[in-house]
Formats: sequence, structure tokens, C-alpha cells
Amino acid sequence: MTEKKELNTKYVTPEIICSFPYLFEISDYTGKFGLSIPIKTDQEEEIKKIKTLIGNAAENKWGKKARVEVGKKIKSPLRDGNEEKEGNDEVYKDAVFFSANSAKRPGVVDNKVQPLMDQDEIYPGCIIRASVNFYAYDYKGKKGVACGLQNVMKVKDGEPIGGKTTPEDDFAGYATENTSEENGTDDVF
Repeated sequence: MTEKKELNTKYVTPEIICSFPYLFEISDYTGKFGLSIPIKTDQEEEIKKIKTLIGNAAENKWGKKARVEVGKKIKSPLRDGNEEKEGNDEVYKDAVFFSANSAKRPGVVDNKVQPLMDQDEIYPGCIIRASVNFYAYDYKGKKGVACGLQNVMKVKDGEPIGGKTTPEDDFAGYATENTSEENGTDDVF
């Protein structure tokens, strides 16, 4: 009897907007490292690839017939950004998305594939690629396909998202020149 060859379940995203990154510290919400991966719906070929890989993961675990059950009896990791609460966010408008998580810290590199150690380099809004692996699970009677996070590459800076402002923006109208004469002393600490 020949051994069944596993179908490919690995995927490297196109350039995407980094969203909900927990790459250096574990998320309090999931208890894992991870991020959310939005793919705009006009990227039809990418979405088709993702659906094929999700189907591959289901078929690897339950056989060929499982492909048609994904999204029905088998939970799919792919969600509609317009239908979820994140749909209010421009990143998720007209997009599908999935979460990728890992119990182990993912590799994080720059666009020259050099390790990124400065956590401030990866932020919501920067442009990244992620390598992931889809896998099927059957836990306490619930069947589904999930996504494991492998590695992340920062491609370039992007427009920060999430409403965080800089101190310069917040306090620009309040800034004063502070000199030792104004303080009544000649000493500067």
C-alpha cells in the first residue's frame, strides 16, 4: 500500500497591512503569538489560493470529500471583513481575513531577511509578508481548519493604524521654551 502524499498547506502572503500584531509578546486574548491577515477582495487569485490551501488541510485530515464541507460542517478560518466588527476599520473593508497564531515566537525579519529586534519596527499599519501553514483540527467534536503563524517579514513602513498619536501632535499647542532664566536658576540639571 502506498502512503498518501500530503497536499501543500503552506502560504506566503502578498504585501499586506500589519494588523493586531503580537509577534514579540503573547496576546492576553489568545494566549499565543499572532496577527490578523487581511486580503482585499479584489485580490481574487490570492483568495483562490487560500481557499485551495484550506481545502488541502481538510483533505489531508479527513479525505477528499472534506473539501466541500469547509464552511459548512468544517469551520473555515477565512472571515468576511465587512461582516465582522473589524469591518468598520478601513483595513478590513472589502477584505477577507484570517488569524494566524503560534505557541512559539515567530521569526521576524526586515526586507533583507535580517532579524528585527526592535519591537517598535513592527506596528499596526506597517507593510509585511507572513508565512503561514493551514492545518485541520478535530477537538471535542468540533472540526475546523486553523492557521499557524511561521514567520513575518517587514517590507516597509506604512501609515500607523489604531488611533495612537505622537506626543508632538498632542502637545504642539502647549509647548514652551524652557530655559534656566525662566526657572530662576542659572543651573541646568
